Amino acid sequence: MTTLAFDPTVPSQLQEWLTDRVAEYLPEVTEPVDPHRELGEYGLDSIAVVAFAADVEERLGTVVDPTAIWDYPTIAKLAGFLAAQQSQAV
Repeated sequence: MTTLAFDPTVPSQLQEWLTDRVAEYLPEVTEPVDPHRELGEYGLDSIAVVAFAADVEERLGTVVDPTAIWDYPTIAKLAGFLAAQQSQAV
């Protein structure tokens, strides 16, 4: 597992990191990524979702099913889910 500069069991810290990560997948979006806006509204397609899930999985050292991104369609909801998952793993 990669050493992280934040605590992945704290939803707010994970949300901030996820927001930055998603922004990298949306280079054409000029406004800040809203963690409460559905990712599909940004035009994040299935290829980007799979790549994003793999990126998050690699960084957190845990399995992240790409369907979780659609099940938890905002960064805030995804952060809550992933933080809970990380807490259970600790």
